[in-house]
Amino acid sequence: MTDDTLDGADAASEANDFAAQIIRQLYADLDGVLFDDEESAADDAFALVTDAARGARVRGAVPLVLTRAALAAHREMMGTDRLDDTAADEAANRALTELLPAAGAQLPALQAHAARLTQYLGIAEQSNEPIHLPLARAMHRFCAALGEEDAATGSRALFELRSLVVHLDACANAIDLAGAAPEPLRVIRPDRFHDYFMHYTALAQKPENVAAEAPVATLTTDGRISAVITADTHPLEAAARAVRDMISGDETTRDHVLARIRALLDFMDKLRREPRPLIGDALNDTTVHLSLVIAAATAPLHASAGFSEAAISQVARYNQTLLRASAAPAAKAH
Repeated sequence: MTDDTLDGADAASEANDFAAQIIRQLYADLDGVLFDDEESAADDAFALVTDAARGARVRGAVPLVLTRAALAAHREMMGTDRLDDTAADEAANRALTELLPAAGAQLPALQAHAARLTQYLGIAEQSNEPIHLPLARAMHRFCAALGEEDAATGSRALFELRSLVVHLDACANAIDLAGAAPEPLRVIRPDRFHDYFMHYTALAQKPENVAAEAPVATLTTDGRISAVITADTHPLEAAARAVRDMISGDETTRDHVLARIRALLDFMDKLRREPRPLIGDALNDTTVHLSLVIAAATAPLHASAGFSEAAISQVARYNQTLLRASAAPAAKAH
């Protein structure tokens, strides 16, 4: 074995150790956040994904995506040339097998799931950039900030990383639950979706603010189409029509915003009828309500179904931790 071979093996081992460390820490930060079924959050997030990898489920491919990202971030930090896709995939497979020995026998399935998950996210986010690239950039920023003792930048990068993992896991779990699911609806910027949703609910609750008369096409006795005016437009239909006009984007985006609003209203109605302590009281707790509205902007959703309870619940619970953490310093200041 030559010195160059030994150096290469040492570099690969160092990179694999880096990947294992950052991935384990990310999942440790998400203990009690990721849902293991429709009603409960897992106390050990890493054990949850380990079991999913062993069972060759889509959720089990998330660590493979994270490994690919971590190795890319490490190469960037070391100033090493980027690998081509084939070599990068092979390196990620080896590193994942070290991190999760149980995944070794399922690598072909997990690779296919990782590709499917990347495609799913590309459709939802209207992006051609594979998900491991923003993950790698966030990891790089986080580690660079640690080296420079820049706490503010490091905190922002860590927040971004955790948020990406929560979303990535929710999408993977939604695919697992849906099986052969149709294409996902687009994600919407949370601040814009919040405005659309609040405007929709305000109009629906005050139908007098929406024009109640609407043209309806009817067929006359001689076979001609004529337009008549009806005054019995449903408040929700009138609200949807008004909100649709204010939505930025193409017709598909407008359709998807309204579909997300309707799915969120259905989910909130379900919570009212069947309370979920892990989520909280969306009617009386403004933090819970806001966490759900923000979650509904990005949580995985298909046109043929409402929100998966596990998917939107884990995103909402994570949002609650962020909202309450940001509110705490403000409360202390007063």
